[in-house]
Amino acid sequence: MRILIVGAGAIGGIVGGRLAHAGKDVTFVDVDAEQVRAIRGGGLHVDVPDGAFHAAPAAFLPNEIPGRFDCVFIAVRVFDMASALEMVRPLLDPGASLVSLQNGFTLPLLEELAGLDHAIGTMIRMKSRRTAPGKVRTIQRGHLYVGHLHGRTTPQLLAVHGLLNEVIPTEIIDNIFGGLWSKLSYTCLGMYTSLADAPLRAILQDETGGRMCVEFLGEIIAVGNALGARFEPLVEYDPRDFDPSHPFVQRLSALHAIARQTRSEDQRGGVERFKKGIKTEIDFTVGHVVREGKGAGVDTPICEAVVRFIHEIETGRRPLQTRNYAELAASA
Repeated sequence: MRILIVGAGAIGGIVGGRLAHAGKDVTFVDVDAEQVRAIRGGGLHVDVPDGAFHAAPAAFLPNEIPGRFDCVFIAVRVFDMASALEMVRPLLDPGASLVSLQNGFTLPLLEELAGLDHAIGTMIRMKSRRTAPGKVRTIQRGHLYVGHLHGRTTPQLLAVHGLLNEVIPTEIIDNIFGGLWSKLSYTCLGMYTSLADAPLRAILQDETGGRMCVEFLGEIIAVGNALGARFEPLVEYDPRDFDPSHPFVQRLSALHAIARQTRSEDQRGGVERFKKGIKTEIDFTVGHVVREGKGAGVDTPICEAVVRFIHEIETGRRPLQTRNYAELAASA
């Protein structure tokens, strides 16, 4: 099987690096010339809890990539999805599988290109980052969940599961749609806490910050419910605990439980990107909730305000500060 990894960054580097280290035929493609040069010159250094290693996969820029592939993993930021799919379109062998390693809901786009049985979603539970050109690191061995939107198990899904499970514990689930909505709720929570350079436990010390967070999560769950999502429990929490039908005090208690058990650096999904001037995926996370809510007839005023505030922070028009939560309450 010829495997193409589109995006040699944090997620693509960890997954593709493990596959290459296991002897699979792996090729990377990335628009980052520095990353491609580093992998070509010195291989890919992968730092993982069960032992760091070097892999030596092929690496190319988009205009250089040769051949065709049986399995393509998409590991680019969601806003680069359209260009990534245009690039891989002529590189797919007949019957090739397309696998998303992304946040957000890109599976319908993969289905349009590859077909229902060849488009596979992945729910990733693995904290990873690119630490330098040619170097990626994760503090967790990771756990993956794979599935089709239609929920059935196909030969293509079994093949991808077998491939991934050799290097990262991987489960097939018949509810990838619900799993992705659960992961989305956690990603959105990280964006909420990114309105201030403070961990969730500090934000909850302020009554307004806690109240708005509870209602923010309630909007996300309400939209998912309206779309028929069956939320899957996460390690950090069960998204169903934030269903707006539950009493507010019960939901606030569940939020405090998250704050007690989660590392503070895991709760600020955008702060590091803001400080480095890197664009966030806010339009494809919280923004996705807003768009889906409009289509489903569910009001999402807090989500809409969070999207607006994050854009203002990205462009330097709003500082990172806890006061943002009071302003959020006033504007939502």
